[in-house]
Amino acid sequence: MFLKILYALYVSRILVNGINKDLVKQIKGLFNELGYSIVDNDPDIIISVNSINNTIRKYFPKFHNKIIINVVQDGSSVIPLTKEHLGGSLISSFLADSLGANLVLTTSTGVKGLYSVEEFSWLNGFSIHNYDHKIVNSLNKKLVTEGKVSVYLDSYEGNYILYDGYSLVDHKATADLVISRHVDNTEESSDKLYLMPAGIYVGIKYLESTPLDVLVYSLKMTLKSLYILNDRIDYIVISSSFKDDRKLNQLSKYYYSNIIYVSDVDELCSCETLLKELQVKVLLRDVRRAFGVITCLGVK
Repeated sequence: MFLKILYALYVSRILVNGINKDLVKQIKGLFNELGYSIVDNDPDIIISVNSINNTIRKYFPKFHNKIIINVVQDGSSVIPLTKEHLGGSLISSFLADSLGANLVLTTSTGVKGLYSVEEFSWLNGFSIHNYDHKIVNSLNKKLVTEGKVSVYLDSYEGNYILYDGYSLVDHKATADLVISRHVDNTEESSDKLYLMPAGIYVGIKYLESTPLDVLVYSLKMTLKSLYILNDRIDYIVISSSFKDDRKLNQLSKYYYSNIIYVSDVDELCSCETLLKELQVKVLLRDVRRAFGVITCLGVK
């Protein structure tokens, strides 16, 4: 029997600490407003406002397998120290833009201004099927040395973005990356990487009078908060009381989404409750994106 194994990159639990307490407070406030969980333990991401030497000594022994980002004391530079190509550069880029700071990247793809295969997957809302370090490293090396990685669309009609270095091909046999909604054992190849929709769920609560363009904007901001720049949501989740709202059909077409109506949900419940009813892992907590619009985001 076929077993689907997906490697999802997304992270949301952030520990922020450092010697510039005002800057630490500012960074915490920034990510909290976006819906991230600010934690004191078990983080996915560590943002340290300190010297690189002190950051490494304090966090690397225990958290070397997490994203560690160093921010210099005056907030002028942001430097991802670990997992740069696994989301560190994207979170760092968002932070640097927010602080008006310099972003310092050191990986071969980052230096060339290219998105790694993992970053390409993250930005497009994909998961990597049967993640293989050797294949991924080989493709990232090809991206740097040859300047291109070939992409084939197989049973996939959703939205996607081809960034610099990525180009479409007409035949699967010549592709490095295959984007597909379904992968089985007969289709797998030892030299290809398969990307599948990550199962992006966005819960939404809004006033019935909210215009469609405000809803579109709110969902776009929700995706961007997790640094997903592709306008595609796999599932829009909402209370069944909105079944007669025609705006939802237009919204689902714009984002290539399926709509899931959750029944028996109290009108006063949180947006997160909609996702938890479906056993979805919540990444971004309830956030007011516009007047009368609250969203949250998760993966499954």
